Amino acid sequence: MSRLEPNRGPIRVLHLRDSPWVDGPGRTILESASRFDRHRVDYRVAVLVSPGATVHPMIVQAGSRGIPIYPIPDRGGFDTGVVEEIKSLVDRFSIDVIHASDLRTSVYCILAKRQRVHLALVRTTHGWIANTLRRRVMRAFDKVLLRLFDHVILVSHAMRELVPRWCLPDARVTVVHNALPLESYGGSQVDRSRPAPDPSGPVMLLNVGRLSPEKGQDLLLRAVACLAQEFPGLRLRFAGIGAMEPQLKALAAKLGLAERVEFLGYRHDMPELYAEADLVVQSSLTEGLPNVILEAAFLGVPVMATNVGGTREIIEHGKGGWLIESGSVDAIVAGVTRYLNDPSDCLRMTQVARRRVFDTFSFDARVKKMTALYEQIGCRSP
Repeated sequence: MSRLEPNRGPIRVLHLRDSPWVDGPGRTILESASRFDRHRVDYRVAVLVSPGATVHPMIVQAGSRGIPIYPIPDRGGFDTGVVEEIKSLVDRFSIDVIHASDLRTSVYCILAKRQRVHLALVRTTHGWIANTLRRRVMRAFDKVLLRLFDHVILVSHAMRELVPRWCLPDARVTVVHNALPLESYGGSQVDRSRPAPDPSGPVMLLNVGRLSPEKGQDLLLRAVACLAQEFPGLRLRFAGIGAMEPQLKALAAKLGLAERVEFLGYRHDMPELYAEADLVVQSSLTEGLPNVILEAAFLGVPVMATNVGGTREIIEHGKGGWLIESGSVDAIVAGVTRYLNDPSDCLRMTQVARRRVFDTFSFDARVKKMTALYEQIGCRSP
């Protein structure tokens, strides 16, 4: 029976999350939760929480916004207790739709659906990392799992081309871009005047994201080493945490960049960091649709990024920013040099990029699309 019938009340959604971090996907979940019309979508969030965890950023921020969020104890690996907790929440709140955002929660929600035939399953896929054999196996397994969902959301049109249509037909796929809360993001930094830097003086590059092999940050360090002699004021900041931090710090020291490179860790004040940056450099080998590019473009920071995933759906090469091939130190060197040779032209491009964010990546448009999708697939047994 369709939930679009009169007097059936709102669609009840439980969104599962297997990460404590309020990163791009985490911010999207929380921002969406605060915007849904409760008369149409009753939206709740559940997060897996490791034993002994003292601070959980997702829970803290959800609480500060008044968003219903439920911790599920998680011992790691495959925990059957998680499945039982999900079933309990489904029954407690008469959930119509379970929405997963990653591999582990996908497995759990598929198992939780057993004997609950009224449940609809939705999955958002943000991208795949396949830089090791283990990750390639996980990617293949994840794509197989997508076939078990009633509907799959991909964050970019580029990702649609990574999933064969024989595996996942178009009728069960919707592209829903990531978005920014345009009316509130950035605060006083939104209209900040940004002068073009003098290339012979201090110039700050900023890379944002987890410190991980697929982000190509080692290539960025090698590119900065190549540029250091010609541009003595060049500096680089990394905002993010990850397993590669010790190796990247060691590489920076080996390349003689210890005084030029800062590792800032996980930051809550990203608009302020963007304000201090002259150029945002994305060196990734793979992306879904990078929130950092949305944020930088909205705040008027020049962008140089690898042409991977949905990046080109935000930045049009040569008009809104500069796109380069991935996996190449030379390409990064050439891109940064191009900016340093004409920073005023790159600042001009930021106006085009910002307009595109306004036109295409608002949260109001995203929530409207998600509401229609939930109502389309949500159902209850008679």
